[in-house]
This record gives sequence, structure tokens and C-alpha cells, in this order.
Amino acid sequence: MRFRYAHAAHPDGGTAVDLCLAQLAAQAADDATQRGPNLGFVYLTEGLLAQVGTILALLKSRTGVPNWVGASASAICATGVEYVDEPALAIMLGRFEPGSFNIFSGTQRPPARGTRTDRASSAAYTALVHADPSAPGLPGLIEDMAGKLDSGGLFGGLASGREAPVTIADRVLRGGLSGVVFASDVPLVSRVTQGCHPLPGSRRRKITAGEDNLIATLDDERAFDALLQDAGIVENVAALSQTERTREALARLKVLGRRGLLFVGIEPEPAVLRERIRRDDYLVRPVVAIDPARGAVAVGTPIEPGQTVRFCVRDESAARKDLTRICAEIRDHLHEQSERQRRTVAPKGAIYVSCTGRGTHLFGEQHDELRVIAQQLGDLPLVGFYANGEISGCSLYAFTGVLTVFY
Repeated sequence: MRFRYAHAAHPDGGTAVDLCLAQLAAQAADDATQRGPNLGFVYLTEGLLAQVGTILALLKSRTGVPNWVGASASAICATGVEYVDEPALAIMLGRFEPGSFNIFSGTQRPPARGTRTDRASSAAYTALVHADPSAPGLPGLIEDMAGKLDSGGLFGGLASGREAPVTIADRVLRGGLSGVVFASDVPLVSRVTQGCHPLPGSRRRKITAGEDNLIATLDDERAFDALLQDAGIVENVAALSQTERTREALARLKVLGRRGLLFVGIEPEPAVLRERIRRDDYLVRPVVAIDPARGAVAVGTPIEPGQTVRFCVRDESAARKDLTRICAEIRDHLHEQSERQRRTVAPKGAIYVSCTGRGTHLFGEQHDELRVIAQQLGDLPLVGFYANGEISGCSLYAFTGVLTVFY
């Protein structure tokens, strides 16, 4: 049975709620949709931020669903559509077995690891997490939350927007993490899609010297020289003098940097948790400066010797291909479950958290990113938002999309 979902754009929050409720009522006539929802997901753009309390109260009273989780964002999405720079609302209603989910926030603790439900399932297995981007020490908070779960895995993202964003966990919140913890008997599959891919000539390199956000050497070689090798620039300028070579190399790298395309991909840690996700997974961070004289490369995050990195670029065609890949993996997963259970296993609904640097900035036309998902997975009920950072496993990502399907 499919979740019911709705989305609408209107500057008045009450009217936006009415438009969404009309869509939900129309879907209720379809026997393929779930009855008796007990958990709501809600995402709204900052055009409705001032009305978020009223919107949440209306949703609770008009739907009869007491538990809601969500966030505000600069842009939100639903099946096949994005809402950018306009007041908009997207909601989805799901039904889960009693005791199979628990809302959490700074004032509501999740079940402790090892707690069992009435059906003998792990009560704290995985979680949908929304975070305030201004919260101090976010990577540590995310790792700590992942450590409270038996799977060690989260999915979600950081609220976004020019104004101070909010998260929702039964009430409107600011600061820290909030969301919903799911038991192990809630079937779901989650995948990460990258918006960047390694340079064609790049290879995995270990940071052998560096501090703060400055990489000095990779595999005991100057980081700047390693970057030139991976970008294929050394061979192309080999006939030039050292001064001319540096000038030409910087000019070519500057073009990449000006277009916002030059990044490093850092393999996530710790290794024991990395085994639970793709082995070629990486955390993308921008290259923010280059120092040819010292041979160093500065990146947009603190680094540590021993980390493994690759130089990457952002690319539309590669992003489309990778988004198609994770949709195919999700379809394969559902097929495998059908074969294992000897019955049809169908998707109920989905949450998609994408980066604010994706959408029209990467895919070109509005709605294109969501259209790729719709083309691959059909008219699956889906809601989500464009985040200031994406959460998967125990890591905080950038320039990625995190697609999670309940089935």
C-alpha cells in the first residue's frame, strides 16, 4: 500500500495546507493507498517559514496524525517536481506498526541500543535525521547519533535557507539534531548518489603531510604536483619552462575553480562503518586554494595525515548517470526482496535529500533531477528538500543526493 503525499505552492500557509489536504483526500479513494497514517513528513520553503507553527498545528488537527518530522529549506521537492524561490509545502503520510518508530530531538531521547520492540525487533536500528546547519560540531553529533543505532546508519540532511532554518519533530525546533528512529522491521533501502566524480587520470592517494585544511604531500609527493598529474596537465605542458609550466597549469586549474568544479573526495572514516556503504564512496569537499611555491593544496575541511583522497570534478552527465545507478540498485534490491519473500515487494514512498548545489545548478533545468528519479522509479510518492549538507551512514556529505525508499 502506497503512502499518500501532496505538494502545493501558495504564500498563505493555511491555503497551502488546504491544497495539500484536497490532494490527500482524492488519493484516499484509491484502494492502493494506506489508511490510518500515524507519521507525517513535512518540508516547506523559507517563504512559509514565518508560518511554520501554524502550518504544523493545522496538519496535526486536520489529518489526525500526531507525529510529524521535517525541515525548512531553500528549495523542496516532490515526485517529479522542485519548488525553488516560492512559498511551497510538501507532505507525505505513512503508516508504520505501533512501536516501530520513535520521534527524537534534544528533549526526546531515542530508544537505547539493544532495546527490543514487542515484535522482538531492534527498536533503534536506523533514523531519518534533520539538523540545524548552525549547530556546533555537526560531524561529531552525526557520528554520535549513528553510534546510538544498531545499524550505525542514518539518512537525512541539514536544513537550508538564507534565514535561520528550522527542523520539525512534533514541534518546531532550532539547533541540534531531530528526526525519527525506525525499528529494524521497517523495510527501507537508502543509497547515496555523487554529484562529482574522480578526474579521469586520478588515483587514490594518502595524505602524508598536512595540517588544518592544508594538504602538503600526497604519497610523499607535493600535493600540487599530484593534482597536476591527475588533471593530465603535466604531460601537456612538459615542454615549457618551470615558470611557464606553473603559470599555464594555474591558468587551467583556475578555469576549473572558477566554474566550481574542482574538489577532493575524502574516503569516509572509520573504516568499520565504511564497509556498510559503497567501497568507492567519498566525502566531497572543494579545493579552496593552491600554493605552487609550497606545493600545497587547501581544501574546505580539516584534514589529517593518513586519510585517502582523490581529486574530483563536478559534471552533469556523470551526476545523471550516478543518479540512474542508485535508482537501478534500489529496483534490484526490491526485486531481490520479492524473490526472497516469494511475493511482490513494492515501494510505498520515498524521502529524497539533495544538495543545494545540485538541482538547476547541476542538472540545468528545473525539475530535471526529480524527473530522472521519476523516470527510473515511476510515480513513487516522494517528498524531500535541498540541504546544506546531506547525511548518510555516519557521515556528512556535500554535492550528493540521498534517496531512501520505504517498501
